[in-house]
Amino acid sequence: MNAKNFTAFATRKRIRERDNSPDMFAAADEDEDVISSDKETKQDSKKSLICKTPSKDLTKLRPSSKSYLQSQQSSREQSPKQNILLSSSVQHHDNNNQSMLSSDSKVLGDCSMSSLRSTLNTNHFGLNSRMKEALHYGGLNNTRIGCSSRSSSGETPPIYTLNNSNILPSQTSIHCGPHYGLSVGVWQAIQQTKGINSLYDWQDKCLNKAIKTNQNLLYSLPTSGGKTLVAEILMVRELLCNQNHCLFVMPYVSIVQEKIRTLSSLAIALNFAVEEYAGNRGSYPPRKRKSKRVIYIATLEKANGIVNSLLELGRLNEIGLVVVDEIHIVGEGKRGATLETLLCKLLLAPVGPRLVAMSATIGNIDELSNFLKAEIYTEDFRPVQLREFIKTGDQVLEVSGRQRGFQENFKHCRSVSSLSAESRKNDPDGISALVSEVAPEHCCLVFCSTKKNCESVAKLISSNLSPNLLQWKTAEKLKLRRALEQESGRLCPILKSTLPFGIAYHHSGLTADERQLIEEAFSSGTLCCLCCTSTLAAGVNLPARRVILRSPYIGNTRLTRARYQQMIGRAGRAGFDTHGESFMIVKPNELTFVTNDILMAPTNRVDSQLAEDNLRGLQQLLLSLISLDLGGRDRKTLAETLLHSTLLGQQSTRQTITATELVDQSLNSMAEKNLILFGKDEKLEVTKLGRATLKGIVDLDRSKQLYNDLRLAQAGLVLMTKLHLMYLVTPYDMVGTVIPIASTYFQSFNKLSAEELGVARTIGINETVMVKLMSNQQPKIERSVLERFYLTLMLNDLFKGESVWNVSELYGCTRGDVQNLLSSASSFASCVFHFVQELDEFWAFSDLLLPFSRELSMCCTAELIPLMELPSVGKGRARMLFKAGFRTLTDVAKTNPEELVSRVDHLPKRSALQMIAAAKVLVYEKADALREEADSLLELVPRPQPLVPLDETFQTQASNVSLLDD
Repeated sequence: MNAKNFTAFATRKRIRERDNSPDMFAAADEDEDVISSDKETKQDSKKSLICKTPSKDLTKLRPSSKSYLQSQQSSREQSPKQNILLSSSVQHHDNNNQSMLSSDSKVLGDCSMSSLRSTLNTNHFGLNSRMKEALHYGGLNNTRIGCSSRSSSGETPPIYTLNNSNILPSQTSIHCGPHYGLSVGVWQAIQQTKGINSLYDWQDKCLNKAIKTNQNLLYSLPTSGGKTLVAEILMVRELLCNQNHCLFVMPYVSIVQEKIRTLSSLAIALNFAVEEYAGNRGSYPPRKRKSKRVIYIATLEKANGIVNSLLELGRLNEIGLVVVDEIHIVGEGKRGATLETLLCKLLLAPVGPRLVAMSATIGNIDELSNFLKAEIYTEDFRPVQLREFIKTGDQVLEVSGRQRGFQENFKHCRSVSSLSAESRKNDPDGISALVSEVAPEHCCLVFCSTKKNCESVAKLISSNLSPNLLQWKTAEKLKLRRALEQESGRLCPILKSTLPFGIAYHHSGLTADERQLIEEAFSSGTLCCLCCTSTLAAGVNLPARRVILRSPYIGNTRLTRARYQQMIGRAGRAGFDTHGESFMIVKPNELTFVTNDILMAPTNRVDSQLAEDNLRGLQQLLLSLISLDLGGRDRKTLAETLLHSTLLGQQSTRQTITATELVDQSLNSMAEKNLILFGKDEKLEVTKLGRATLKGIVDLDRSKQLYNDLRLAQAGLVLMTKLHLMYLVTPYDMVGTVIPIASTYFQSFNKLSAEELGVARTIGINETVMVKLMSNQQPKIERSVLERFYLTLMLNDLFKGESVWNVSELYGCTRGDVQNLLSSASSFASCVFHFVQELDEFWAFSDLLLPFSRELSMCCTAELIPLMELPSVGKGRARMLFKAGFRTLTDVAKTNPEELVSRVDHLPKRSALQMIAAAKVLVYEKADALREEADSLLELVPRPQPLVPLDETFQTQASNVSLLDD
């Protein structure tokens, strides 16, 4: 069988199997593979290079024809879904520049790779190529020859065997070169956009190690060591040289949005795309692309959805590299179980991507590397020296050793007292004195145990600082104050008193725009001190000269060594500071546990969370494996999968667990919830409810309740108002966070319109219930329903335009509670939308929830919605942009940074550059989507050649596809 016949045969088989396969996730785009007729192949062969190797030599690339046919016959015994996964090993990509192929030769066996590409591929010339040429970074899509997980004898390996390496070699590309596998032009673009001249020694060693092998990689360094840059270079290499997409998994929504902003400039320079998958952003499956490669930047939950959808459609091979930031989160509660589930599926996939994981220091890194089947790179490196201190009373002790004991590890450094007798009384811990030593020339972060404590400490520090600070950057502070007032209509009284001194607080109680404004002011030096919670250390990158830990507690929980290292790691800014300093305020009676449990404690271990929380994580994993047919469909095989391919299995000896018992308990629990069924021969099947639960990423314990609520609502859905839909997407897990106030409940109920009152009565809340609430009687309605509708009333006020301030004051809760409710409801609306898509009976909800979730997430007037597509741009900043004359994404993309800074209050140039780059990426994405859709239609109906040649001027105008002027 020659090359072209073999290709056509494999492609037809793949399409047949795809058409026969059930599709759990929404209908995908039509397969892009091209089946060439004999006539078309002969015509193409005249233009392309012919492989000089006889057809029999193709056995070096694939099994023999006989073995291959045997394997296909054996594959019929597998599920249709598995056939898709196993038959996707030969992929065909379009070439954008066929003329380059002759110089792009890589011999594989006796066959020139360039010849093989030119024989197998079809040319597609479109508008994308012109855009690439205009950016001077033309792309070349290379054929990627994959290896199936089947052996040549047709035997199927155990389904639980790990796909522990990517054996595919990097293909030659015009982007390949001497700089860590990248060309000189690409490397210069990275240097320019990242503002670097060279790499640290450890980065150079790690990258050189990474590009010599396709093995998975796990590297660990202290905070602020420059870990992310290594991952970004590897992703650029995968995008440009291997022509594969990348998935960047990050722990929090805020850091996803920050990474979108920081990568947008590089994406413009190198002509790749970035897509945000956080909150309600992102769709499953990702859009199939013909040319441009993309980095999907996603939270843990969204990354799970991406991988599930691609596995279901046999498209996981489109992703060549998965980067996981903060891998130690695998040991943190529910989110840790979600991350372990994601990693397990990637490792079990027949054709899986390469994994690159990074983290700060991990105590059991060998155990984690065995789970990931990854090579290890560790280094104890910090670009800026860090000095650690403990302050107890007026005495300051410097940490000088790490051995257990007290006297040997600390030395008395100096004494620090409050600035005055009055401040000593108000500030016995002397925090103001520590801040005044570095402010305002240098920045300081003060980590507090609670959000309330952040506000009180900010007020305390500002009241004890020198009045001279009022003269520091007065104009910038005034602009910041006006910007904060414009964002929410009013300014917090505490910020009103602290901002003149350059002090502010930072926690989730602020709106997204308020946090963004404060972060920008801190980075630019307008603010010299931030009082913040510990989550800032794991989120936005805001390093400072000095870090102060207000106490060794987070809430009522003692600080761990890992969290302590993460917080003090913010001290010292590379390129700005010569050193960093950390101070922890400790009471005399806390000194012993601080010494033994934090400072001198061994590095924290990462333990699997699958077996915690009543096996919720394990049930989620098993449901995924059964649905995707990755880990077997019977109890015994699933138990072996659990033992061989999870971190829990790696730790089974130490934790003394029995895989069979855990699997039995989990399966029985899921059967009770109607998520799975036991079929013939004890084969497990996922029910429709189970598939909907998996697709919607809904909590397994809540899926039945959600289903019942939707069924009940379907019988009497009120569409004259959006209150009914709002109730359905009010998150269950928010119930109990806000305690209803009877008078407020009664007042809000009476303000409802006639249509909205109809919604309340449909749910079961009427005037009788309100009267009983006001008289302190227990109404005959479930307490959870009553509290959930109270939250819905809060959402309704926000949806109608009420400010977060007014809603928090009216309903008796903090602004943080209101912000959390809004973001959680937006995310849950997206989950419910994907949930109902799998259940035909809820077809009406599918059409209603998609636009509604978008409206709910933005809670703004229609004209602001386009601007709020920008990452980290909330309603306040969108309103400021709109008033400044920027009405659309194109308006932002076409402007220059200087004009944007001059027309928008308190917008630093760095943020303006990132905003413009992000707007360009979004505009290009919209244009590319329309262009590819048009190309697909034109392929079905070829355009006839015009009888009269087009005027040269018209041709020039038609070829100008640039949407944005440089």
